[in-house]
Amino acid sequence: MLAASPVRTQQVSPREPIVGVVDSLLATVLPVGLRAGVLARAPEVTTLRAEVTAAERRRDALGFAPPATATVATEDARGGRADRGTTRLDISWDLLSAGRRQGARAVGEADVLAARAVLDGAHLQALADAVRALYGGAGARIVARRLAMQDTLLADAESSLAVRFASGDARYVDVLRLRTERLRVQGNRVQATAGADAAATALAALLGSDSAAVEQAAASFSSAEGVLDASDTTRLEGSRLPAVPALDALLAASPQLQLASAQRRRAITAQQLTRAQQRPAPTIGLGLQRIGADVERAPAFGPALAFGLTLPFTAAPANRAASAAAAEDVVASEAAERASIVTVRAGLSSARTRYDAARVRLTSFDRALLRAARDEREGALAAYRNAQLSLVEFLDFERALVEAESSRIQATVDALDALADLIEGLAAPASLVTRSRTPRTILGDPR
Repeated sequence: MLAASPVRTQQVSPREPIVGVVDSLLATVLPVGLRAGVLARAPEVTTLRAEVTAAERRRDALGFAPPATATVATEDARGGRADRGTTRLDISWDLLSAGRRQGARAVGEADVLAARAVLDGAHLQALADAVRALYGGAGARIVARRLAMQDTLLADAESSLAVRFASGDARYVDVLRLRTERLRVQGNRVQATAGADAAATALAALLGSDSAAVEQAAASFSSAEGVLDASDTTRLEGSRLPAVPALDALLAASPQLQLASAQRRRAITAQQLTRAQQRPAPTIGLGLQRIGADVERAPAFGPALAFGLTLPFTAAPANRAASAAAAEDVVASEAAERASIVTVRAGLSSARTRYDAARVRLTSFDRALLRAARDEREGALAAYRNAQLSLVEFLDFERALVEAESSRIQATVDALDALADLIEGLAAPASLVTRSRTPRTILGDPR
């Protein structure tokens, strides 16, 4: 059987839900107001915050001396008359109950730690979901606008082609090809718009889903679009994304490991409480008794003293089974904590690798080249109208430009997705180790 240290009650001090390393990761990504709104109003966070409060209240109710017990008894009532018997009133108390009270308090403390770790994990999950929804939606909105511009440009080209076809200078197959390209662009635009709407709904849900949440989500998307837009000077490039702290710092901030530690502590304190409950528990009682009258004597009053003691050996099989179960709980919790450390480390290492790779990919995009290519768009359309550029060449140019712009936005969204995975990995790393990562596109099929 495992030896356990004496029960010590440790008061859990209030603390901020997300501190330190997570702050450094989110400072340049989530606006302060949005982050505060998510932490305050996300539905799951609200529920778990209430559970933390309930756990604290249960802990505060533990560790006090049990109430006294009042007992009234009548005996030896001769002739069925109570006034001829002995009536007794006793008030009894438990003695030497400090070990049991401290053990119960320690279990309550461990429950509070576990509830707070679960709440911190929910905070991180909500923040990760907010990052994904914010930048996925902002990227989809930018792409939808780019596709709307491309559709307008193709409509102008179609008008020009229709004039040329009427005069016999263009083939009908070219008209069909251009119209097919417009249908493809319009389909991608609808898909991007749907993705933006879904992201807006998800972000509003994290903020409470009321009218204020919808307004805050819309304002957040506007600022996020400026961060993603290549033409905006406040864009978020790979070099401006937050650097990842050391793995040990990430592990220290993991609510998953804090939860595993709290569960191990609870198993140890529960084992100590089981031992305390199996020791003999003495009680003492003080009282007053009335001895009934008979033919030879009048009623008499006098004090009463009682002493009691539980006999654990009378329930030896049950006690042995309870002790063995408590010991196994300790072994299991220690094994679970070790497994959590391995799983969290693997999940965070994987997420960190993806994030670093996404940052490198983002730095490879040349914003100046993209702007120069965009400036050539009107020139390409004019050249096509003047028959200096074939339809195939014009469509290839336009498609390549949109793909390049969308790829740069997608690279930023991928980097922020990887950052969200890293934050989520602090709370629920198992999913990052076991699931297959499928890139989330904001433009369906770009070809």
